[in-house]
Amino acid sequence: MKTDISIHPKDLSARVLFNVEDFSGEQDYKDALAILSMVAGDYHLDPEVEVEEMMGFVQQAKNEAKMALEFIVDEDGLELELINL
Repeated sequence: MKTDISIHPKDLSARVLFNVEDFSGEQDYKDALAILSMVAGDYHLDPEVEVEEMMGFVQQAKNEAKMALEFIVDEDGLELELINL
């Protein structure tokens, strides 16, 4: 699974981008959650996202014809945006 992680230089938030097309099996969802947990851990956060929720996010992105899930992680928490690339 290809994952893009970037740090915004002004506010030091992290952006974690997952392509919707990369999710094909349960292991892909578990891998994405592991990556998200590692990044969130740098901010002393627990993302509290389960496999079923991640599956729902991917399905919602597909329904809305979005290409990617972008998680924004900062000291205040975790936010999800469904985006096109």
